[in-house]
Amino acid sequence: MRLLTPDAFLYTEMVTAAAIHHGDQAALLEFDDSEHPVALQVGGSEPALMAEAARRARRGAAFGYDEININVGCPSDRVQSGQFGACLMARPDVVAESVRAMRAASDVPVTVKTRIGIEVTRSCADS
Repeated sequence: MRLLTPDAFLYTEMVTAAAIHHGDQAALLEFDDSEHPVALQVGGSEPALMAEAARRARRGAAFGYDEININVGCPSDRVQSGQFGACLMARPDVVAESVRAMRAASDVPVTVKTRIGIEVTRSCADS
């Protein structure tokens, strides 16, 4: 993308907050400096884990993203069974709590990717 324009804002694939907490953070979060500006797209529904992900991704931390983006738009079955992504559109209180926790934990903007609407499936409705 950088060959096309140095001005595009790049977003990572969605990484779950639980994977960041339990997994190989370097493999999940490292990127090349030439990719700036770049945002980390995080999925999850536990504000404490979301805040931890934001802490690890902020400027001055090992990874140093320019923005952290909460995925509240992914409709996949896998994401729905984890009660995040588009399911969070039916749980605005959890989104608000996550945004507050992440903003308190980071010095970079926290944004939300969403959809225009949601079709609540059984797995989303069970929350």
